[in-house]
Amino acid sequence: MKTILVVEDDRSLARLAELNLTADGYHVVVCHEGGAAMAVLQQSTPDLILLDLKLPGTISGWDLLAYLRRDDRLHDVPVIVLSAFAHQQDKNQAAASGANDYLVKPFGIAELLDHVGRLVAGDEAKR
Repeated sequence: MKTILVVEDDRSLARLAELNLTADGYHVVVCHEGGAAMAVLQQSTPDLILLDLKLPGTISGWDLLAYLRRDDRLHDVPVIVLSAFAHQQDKNQAAASGANDYLVKPFGIAELLDHVGRLVAGDEAKR
């Protein structure tokens, strides 16, 4: 069973993602801030990360993404950014920082499952 780490401070959105990803056959771990996500990542390696860039606390989503791309163990874990920022500049910045994909909030569950499924299967060509 593939594990998805959801790092999202919007508890309703995180729960919705968790319920639908679980129903689609994934094991889901949810964190609502960057520090909690760092603790999880120090103990395990998920198959994919859904990452909000604007997180409360001292570790932002940007910080977490930079950490992932520097860490030898986590470098290749696919990351889908979840953001309310819809400008191409924001998408380009996330891609340049190492994100594999970018979903603009609000997004549909079918869209989320499609993007997750393609990345978990190893198809990163849809960026």
